Amino acid sequence: MKIQFVGIGGMGLSALAMWSKYNGHDVTGCDLSDGPMIKIIRDYGIDVKIGKNEIIDHPDIVVVSSAVPKATVDDFKRSGFNVTERMDFVISKITPFMGVTGTDGKSSTTFMSQWIAMKNGLDTAMICGAMPIDSLGSTFRPGKDGLVFEVDESDPKMEGVKSEIGILTNLRYDHLDRYQNDPKLQFEKVVNFLNKAKYTIVPSDFDFNASLKIGKGGDIEYWPVEYGFKKQIFKVKYGSSEATVVLNIVGVHQIANATTAIAGGILAGFSLRRCAEALVNYPGLKRRLEVLHAGEITVVDDYAHTPDEVRAALMSVRPYFKRIIAVFEPHRYTRFSKFERSFADALSFADEIYVTEIFGAFEEENNVGSEILVDDIKSKSKVGKFVKLDEIVEALKKTWADLYIFMGAGNITYKAHEFAGELE
Repeated sequence: MKIQFVGIGGMGLSALAMWSKYNGHDVTGCDLSDGPMIKIIRDYGIDVKIGKNEIIDHPDIVVVSSAVPKATVDDFKRSGFNVTERMDFVISKITPFMGVTGTDGKSSTTFMSQWIAMKNGLDTAMICGAMPIDSLGSTFRPGKDGLVFEVDESDPKMEGVKSEIGILTNLRYDHLDRYQNDPKLQFEKVVNFLNKAKYTIVPSDFDFNASLKIGKGGDIEYWPVEYGFKKQIFKVKYGSSEATVVLNIVGVHQIANATTAIAGGILAGFSLRRCAEALVNYPGLKRRLEVLHAGEITVVDDYAHTPDEVRAALMSVRPYFKRIIAVFEPHRYTRFSKFERSFADALSFADEIYVTEIFGAFEEENNVGSEILVDDIKSKSKVGKFVKLDEIVEALKKTWADLYIFMGAGNITYKAHEFAGELE
């Protein structure tokens, strides 16, 4: 089958394109701009056109990402092409061994689940929304023993994905614009996804009759033993078994993700001890408190783009540094408008905060400006400044901190790498 992916440079669609290529399909792609995934996709043998969204060589199916404008999709349909949205393609083609969804932590839990399975002898494939820090270096890993798949909870159609093991990391009211601003509808769609799975894993406080519940009072409980900047040690208990887990990555919130992945390993047939031991060498994901530069000055790049994620990232690093400068690129106008004050609260864990323009993603620009966030930060007796993204590196050269943390889901990562390069 000939398949073209429009918006192929995105993390999710790029992985689907490589999965399709691996499974014998003739795959092409296009994107408006170059990006970190394009070289990886081309090295995988996929022809990619950059510059505009155009159809190549009469494909049987055109798969579009959510970032593709509706007008472009309508043009494709009028031209007679068989156009399908990303999640419709997933539902029609993929039945995951493990399907991982949730507001926070799903990428880390996906990779941890795949890592545990692989270290215990399963040749699992993986489709993940982030890039691992290892030799894989891609959002897709080929494999023959089932697929560990990150299910995007921002798309209501996720309810149609049918997994052997359905995993929910957590659920907060994000992306509600995709759910008619109705939290009950979001909850209903997530429950529908879980109901389609043979086995399920959810947090202990989530109102669902799951195979395993994670956390206090659940089937699998965990508690921290030792926190460190690059190491978390914790205990996990399941029935009469208990194990110590060592995670050599940054972020105390990763303890919950790791425990959830361990639960997936248990349902896959591995012992608690073997799941715990598998995580010792877990390398982590790029942009998940990724250390780009270490020394007297540390530079960290993180994908945090919701208030809870920003708070978790800053609280994970706060105990280990004297002075923290946070650089934050707000993501999506609707999210910023709804949670602006919550962002100010979360960012106040840093000593000085630089705020850039809003990265709109696929949303149309409106009259909301991120300068109001700076005003709220200042009201909390913190140093807050608005700086354009293109000027942020030069502005930071005039400052000092022992930690610079860059946060956001847009283009901020390029500036994090640029600043780290300047320090090198």
